Order: sequence, then structure tokens, then C-alpha cells
Amino acid sequence: LIGKAGIKIPFLEKKDELRLQLIPIDVKTSSAVPTADYINIQVDAVVNVKISDEPAKLQLAAQNFLNKRVDYIAGVAQQVLEGNMREIVGQMRLEEMVTDRKAFGDRVQENAIPDLQKMGLEMISFNVQSFSDQNNVIDDLGIDNISQIKKGAAVAKAQADRDIAI
Repeated sequence: LIGKAGIKIPFLEKKDELRLQLIPIDVKTSSAVPTADYINIQVDAVVNVKISDEPAKLQLAAQNFLNKRVDYIAGVAQQVLEGNMREIVGQMRLEEMVTDRKAFGDRVQENAIPDLQKMGLEMISFNVQSFSDQNNVIDDLGIDNISQIKKGAAVAKAQADRDIAI
């Protein structure tokens, strides 16, 4: 029964539960993963999944998670999501991931949704929280942009001063 009340006849019927609530999962790569340009990074993301309410997927979820606690379901989903996230990190360049988090998230979702559906789960949202690396490559990308902006501003100021002098 989904969202309904019912009567259980003792000794003849058994009550099993499958919670259909939203499950938030913090997905982090447990160790550094090399990108397509061989830079080791760690990714932190937040994902929301839930048991699907489609009858066929609900039956799959019941086979996999009936009477299981929410933290067990979250743990299984987290392993699947981390594996898919590691796979996509290995396919993309660091600069692509950092500048277009949405594209990274979309690729992880495309990869992970079929795996989750096979267990009766559906992904509601996927949000990348942060990328980090031990060699400060991400910070260095920012420093390069800052120095180019400062250079452009200095050139513009020099041209403006020259124009004023003329």
C-alpha cells in the first residue's frame, strides 16, 4: 500500500516496509582521481535520490531494499555514484570541469541514472560542491586569469593616460 491505510491479519500476513522518502547523499571521491590531463583531483557533490514510484522500478527497489534502513540505501547509492563520478573525472579535462560544472554534473547523471534505475532508484538532483587538488593547480588557473585581467587593466589605463596627454 502506498500512502494508504490497511489492516494486517496476524499470523496470516506480514508487514514489510520500503521508505519512499528523499535520501540526501554526500558523494566524495575517497582518493584523488586523475583527470584526462593527468591532474589528480578530488570532487565533492551532493545528490538526492529516492525510491521510484513507477510500478516496475518500485518492484526492483522492493527486491533490493525491502526492510532496509535508509542509510543502507544511501550507502549503496553512494558507491554507485562515486564510481560513476570517478569515471567521468577520468574522461574530462580539469579546466572543463571547473569552468562548466553543469556539464560535468550532466555527464555524471547520464552515466549514473541507468545504474540507479536497475536498483529501483531515481536521481532527483546532482550538485557539485567543490573540486580540489593537492598541487594547487586549480588555484594557479585562477592566478593566471587574475594576472591577465590586471595586465589588460594596466594596458587600458596606459592608453587612457596617453589619450589624456595627447
